[in-house]
Formats: sequence, structure tokens, C-alpha cells
Amino acid sequence: MSVIAEATRKFDHAARGASILDALAERVGQHLAPQTPEAALEPLPLLAAIRRAEVLLKPELDAGSDGYPTDALGPLAQAACDLAYGAQVSPAMAGQSFLAAAALLAQSRANVRTIDGGVRPLSLYCLTVARSGDGKDMADRVALRAIHEFQREVGQAWLREVEVYEETCSERSKNAPKPASPPPAPYRLAGDITIEGLHRSYAEGVAGQGVFSTEAGVMLAGHAMSQDHRTKTAASLCGLWDRGNLSVIRGGGGRFERYGVRLSVHLLAQPEALGNTLADESLSGIGFWPRFLLAWPEELAPRVFRPWLPEASPAVVGYLARCTELLRDPMPDHCDDLPVIELSADARQELAAFFELMEHEARRGELRPVRPFALRATEQACRIAGVMAAWANEPMIDCEAAQNAIRLVRSSLENWQTALRDKADPVSDRALTLYRWLAPRGEPMPIRDIPRIGPAILRSASRRDAALDRLLAAGLVAVGTGAVRALGVDQAKTQTPRANAENPAKTRMDTGFVGHANGCETLRMTTPAACEFASIRKSSQWGQSQAQQGFSQDSQHSQDSQAGSPQTMKLDPHDDKVAL
Repeated sequence: MSVIAEATRKFDHAARGASILDALAERVGQHLAPQTPEAALEPLPLLAAIRRAEVLLKPELDAGSDGYPTDALGPLAQAACDLAYGAQVSPAMAGQSFLAAAALLAQSRANVRTIDGGVRPLSLYCLTVARSGDGKDMADRVALRAIHEFQREVGQAWLREVEVYEETCSERSKNAPKPASPPPAPYRLAGDITIEGLHRSYAEGVAGQGVFSTEAGVMLAGHAMSQDHRTKTAASLCGLWDRGNLSVIRGGGGRFERYGVRLSVHLLAQPEALGNTLADESLSGIGFWPRFLLAWPEELAPRVFRPWLPEASPAVVGYLARCTELLRDPMPDHCDDLPVIELSADARQELAAFFELMEHEARRGELRPVRPFALRATEQACRIAGVMAAWANEPMIDCEAAQNAIRLVRSSLENWQTALRDKADPVSDRALTLYRWLAPRGEPMPIRDIPRIGPAILRSASRRDAALDRLLAAGLVAVGTGAVRALGVDQAKTQTPRANAENPAKTRMDTGFVGHANGCETLRMTTPAACEFASIRKSSQWGQSQAQQGFSQDSQHSQDSQAGSPQTMKLDPHDDKVAL
């Protein structure tokens, strides 16, 4: 049982007027007593204090000691280097953007032979995680510029054909022959999907499509990835990555069959936008995330003013020209019978050695925590090498291309190892959530009330206790007298947001308390040791009283007991719905 759980249990069963410090001291001594000023963290402004807590609780994720192997991108390497330098974005983001765009175009040009002799699509799924302002939109805009321009041009032409077709159908006589149907919808890119919408897009559109978004939170937090639809969406996308076949039967829509379709994906997201999808074991278990190449670059250094245009880079201009060339090629009706890019003998030997290494490391070695990712690493390497070969118009993968693809896959595996190292222990996330909730308040908060009025993720006592233990170990809180207080926050420089009279819900989000705007001025709090109620009209008043009492309320409890029955104030219906 955790320290906090044991202390709370004793606290709940203590006699009237008993001190929580006595119960705590009996269990764990004095290390839970309020920290002395000498032991406390240096007070910082709120945002800086929260950032420090992030560093203490969750070490910064980065791309690994060797960084992203930009030179392993082969024919895309120079364009990625120029974009990273000119636009001042991370090389990993530039590389992922060019690689995913190349896969989108190459997947309808060829397939690739893998070491087991099978033929696989050239489709790639990529995930790039970076903070807001680190250039996700810039990198994606350059990589997809030619595709967007093409889609806009042919899309408008297709809409005109559809209008002509509909007019002809409406005007034709009864016995006149039906006019020829318009061609499939030429759209290749979408920023958000549902599985039903994707099925329709393939029913009405081309065989090779992509989901590319610089605001991936729209998809990851949207309908397709909601709890009710997450598994269905992930399984469908896994099937498209593996085989490229669609077979759907709906009661009201009949049967839909299409073979040889291709889908490439590139999701760019902030860490906060990932929500709980990255740590969802069901998504890893069914192989959804293991099919993604991950880049999680470290935060950018301060940038300098350096105007840059893509046209200034010959490599980027050449890349855009190659995009246009591939876009002008006719799109096949299906992609199963496309030319197959073969492996040279040396490339096969290199990839076979990599396969055996991944098998050993995934099942017996250091890659066991990312086992499903490592077991797909060899196929990922074959696909990446095939994309490079198709881009360079080469019919065969040589040894150097195989080695470069292996380096890119290793980089992704390192990022997945780092990103998922705390997946089995979500306490750090919960502890950070609790600290973010406590820090703006300044005054001690009753431990018993955290599951009731605290963050939703801490509504169970066990999660609350584990989060408090983690914060105590990091020195971020002080616990005493049944209450907890955040340390290291300069409250003089912390401004609590005012109530928003026009939007009460926003008041709850910004402040964590229900304000005057929605008619709730008070909260009811139980003082557990005395089994009495104390009214809290304003959080600042309670903070002042707690400071005067110095975390010890034994004398006050005694006075309250002598004074008679406790005072109880009427609660507003929203009191138990305090939210972050």
C-alpha cells in the first residue's frame, strides 16, 4: 500500500480531533511533514514551475543521440537538408515529410519484393511529433506543394465534368442513351477521415490516396479514433497497409469490394494532441502504431531571421519537378499488377541479417518492450528502400539503399523505445496533471477532495495516491494535516484567471473552480479529522487561513468541537463538477 493510501486510511478512521500528522508519523516518520523553506524548490512563475515539473517527472523525449539520419534518404537527402536549413525546421521533420510524400506518389507506381519472396505495397505510415511553432506546417507545405497544386487543378476540371454529366442526364429524353459517366474523383489527399468516408472515397475515387495532416489531433481526437470506433478504424487501416483490399457489407448499403488500393499516411502532431492514443495498448497490440515510422525531434533552438524560399534550393526544385512528373502519369485502376522492385543479392543478404537481429532482440533482447515494432522493422526497411528506388526510377534495390533504409528504421525504433518507455507506468502523466491542477491554487488542498473536485483522471483514490507519491519523491509537493500543497510556485507572479461572465464553462477550464459567472461562489469541503464542514467562499481566504494555521488544525478542531454542531452551507448543483 502506498504511503498516501495508508495515511488516508488512518485519517478516515481517526477519532474526532485526532491529528493526521500523528497517523503519518506512525507509518512513515517525518518525511511527509511540510518541507522547510531551505528544502523547498526555488519559487518560479507558474509556467516555469510547470515546465520544471515536466522535466522532473518526464525526461524530455528526443530523437536519440545520433539524431535523424538525413543522409540515408538517398535521392531525397539533399532536398531534406536544404529544407531543414532554409526553413529552420528539424531534419527529422523535413525527412519524414519528404519520405511520406514520396511514398504517396510511389505507391501507385510499383510494389516491392520482400526477403520472404512476397510482394508488398510501397505505402508508408509516418508519425511526426513536435511542439507548436516548430515548423510542421512549413515542412508539410513544401513537401506536398506540387500535390496540392495538382489536386486543385484536376479537382476543378473534374467538378466541371460532373456538372456537364448531371445536366446531360437531366435533359436527355426517355429513349436517349445515357451519357458516359465522369472519371473517378481525382483527389489524393485528405486531412481527416472516418472509415465509412474512406470506403466511399475509394468507391468513387482513385486507387492511391493519402491522409496527411499537420493538425493530427483533429483525427486522433475525432470520431474515427473515439473509444467506440478506435479499434475498428485502426484495424481497417492495418488491413490497407498490409493488403490494400476493401471488402465491406452493410445492411443498408449492400456490398462494396475493391482490390489493389493504396494508402499512405503522415500525421504531424503536438505531444499534447496525441491524448491517450499513444499509450493505448490495444492500438499497439493490433499493430496500428507498429506500422508507423516515428520521428520525435528535440525542441528547436532559437531561430534567426533568415528569409528562404523553396525555389532557392535546386534540390527542392528537382523534387517538385519529380512530383509533377509522377502526378501526370495515369493512375491505374488497381495497384496489384504494378511492376515489382526487386532486391539485389547483396541487399537481400543485408536485410536478412537485419531480420535475424530484430527477431532476436524483439523476442529475447533489448527490444522486447517494442516487440511488435521490431518484428515489422524488416518489412518497413523493404518498403522505404522500394520508395527510394521508385523515386529514382530504379528497378532494383542495391545494398546501399538497403543499408540506408535500415538506418531510417532504426531511428524510428529508437524513437518508439523512448516514447513508450513509460507506457506501462502512466503515473508520471497523472502526477504532472495533478501538479498542474495544484500549482495555480497556492493554498493546501484536502487530499480527500481530490477525487471529487480534481482532474477526472484522478477520480480514483489509488490513482490519486500514486500521483501524490510520485510528486513527493520529486519534491514538488508538501503534505500535512490531510492536505497537499504545490511547491516551487511564486504565487506573487501567478495570476488566477478571472471568471468569464459570457462563458462560464471557460471559467471552469481556465481556473479549475466554478466562479461567480455561473452562480456558484462557494465550495463545500469536509475537514475529515473533525468530520465537519468548513465553507470556502474564496480560495484566497482559505489560503490565508491555512497559512495562519501552519498546516496544523488540531487546536481549531478542538474549538469547533466545543462550539457545537458544525455549520453546513447549501451547495450549488455544479459544486461537484469542478473541471480543469
